Amino acid sequence: MSKYSTPAIFLLGPSASGKTDLSMHIAESFPVEIVSIDSAMVYQSLNIGSCKPTKAQLSKYKHHLVDIIPPNVNFSLGIFLDFLDRSILEIKSKGKIPLFVGGSMMFHNVLINGFHDFPSCKETRRKVEKKYEQEGLNKLQSELAALDQALFKEIDIYNPRRLIRALEIIHITGEKLSTLKQQPKIQLFDKNTVHLVAVNDKKTLLAERSKKRLNEILQNGLLQEIEQLIEKYDLTKQNQSMQAINYKQFLPHLLEDVSLDDCFYDADKATKLLIKSQQTWLKKIDIDTHLECSDTKIKDKLSATIDTYLRRHSI
Repeated sequence: MSKYSTPAIFLLGPSASGKTDLSMHIAESFPVEIVSIDSAMVYQSLNIGSCKPTKAQLSKYKHHLVDIIPPNVNFSLGIFLDFLDRSILEIKSKGKIPLFVGGSMMFHNVLINGFHDFPSCKETRRKVEKKYEQEGLNKLQSELAALDQALFKEIDIYNPRRLIRALEIIHITGEKLSTLKQQPKIQLFDKNTVHLVAVNDKKTLLAERSKKRLNEILQNGLLQEIEQLIEKYDLTKQNQSMQAINYKQFLPHLLEDVSLDDCFYDADKATKLLIKSQQTWLKKIDIDTHLECSDTKIKDKLSATIDTYLRRHSI
């Protein structure tokens, strides 16, 4: 039994595949409202580096889960689910359906495959965070390897947030997280009533598009935006919002005098790695419609797909 009884459309794809533009094309013609699945766009004032739609576009096409928290606040699954609830209720009240768009595959995975509602405790989490601050990542890796070898082999052990959360759950429950993950998940949507569209293409093409976009981001004032964020919110590289691609790579140019060329190289490399991981994830799920972003008729094909889906569900 799923939590939400509404049909839904997912527009999936790696970075630089043109999802944002395509989503607004769909919103122009069909009874949908866009729900952004992007862990950078949730932050207020992170506009240029996140490739957020313009104010005019946001005004013309209703976007949910954009500009919902300030950049000095950490984004979490709990916040995501809370705002998701409000968005789904609002969209349904208008007789429309959600169009999920974005490249944050972790949150797409929650929407499509469900999630485990594991407990949390601020005190326990703070103890683990303090251990990380004082003893480093290696200490957390060693602790997880000792407590849950199966999970240690499964998760990204170089991601501090993943390690901290895993150890928090293990300490609270007294059980291996790898064992707890065998329990049934909470399902948000019925897989039989959603439609998954993947917009993808060759890695070389996406790499070219992402590099061109990165140059445009810089020309549009990314460095000035980061300077304003630092001044207004007193941000450092420790803030979660500053871990977002482009912000993380160019922050050292302003705070540590790292050359602009080095920062550009790092941002370009990080985006290429993200594209690779996004494409790998897409291979693991059942896609209903595959489209290539280089196809000159992509908008027509996408419109036909959406029209058929909506007719099938009498929308």
